[in-house]
Amino acid sequence: MGIFAKLAWIFFKIGILTVGGGLAMIPIIQSEMVRMGWLDNQQFLDILGIAQMTPGAMSVNTATFVGYRIGGIAQPGSLWVALAGALIGTAAVCAPSLICVNMLGPFWRRNMEHPCMVKIFTILRPLVTGLIITASVLLLLSALWGDSWMAVLERTPDLQASALVLSAFVLTAFTRVSPVYVLLGGAVFGMLAGA
Repeated sequence: MGIFAKLAWIFFKIGILTVGGGLAMIPIIQSEMVRMGWLDNQQFLDILGIAQMTPGAMSVNTATFVGYRIGGIAQPGSLWVALAGALIGTAAVCAPSLICVNMLGPFWRRNMEHPCMVKIFTILRPLVTGLIITASVLLLLSALWGDSWMAVLERTPDLQASALVLSAFVLTAFTRVSPVYVLLGGAVFGMLAGA
């Protein structure tokens, strides 16, 4: 199976099996990309940061940027192949939702108040919350300890990254500063720190 067929299958599978929307997809996308050897945790964090800053659904943006990167791996230096990867990733992650909405929408409208459907969604809500918390914790550990975040007990976290995470948390949780400005400030800080 070619790299684009694998990419399409993985994102289609993620799109059809993930319940809970974009944030619930993030840990699964990360796991699949790292398992395939296409990205490491730090590269995924970089893509996630860009996807968060870009307008649109985070999971779709992540699929687009990951597809672009995989296209670049398939044929280095070819913009058209990278763009094809971005289109394949985007279409594959969106296709299951479009299919399900069109096929199951009328059934859902008729039965959304049925006790069985209510129970199913009562069970799914904590599951989705758990997936989002897991993604947040894993991304935080990767951001502070890098690819070897398993070494949490062996060494201290990156102090610069820790200060940035704490500042972003305080600004978004306790002030009325727009998250857009926090993201832009983090991007400027990253460019200045990397220079």
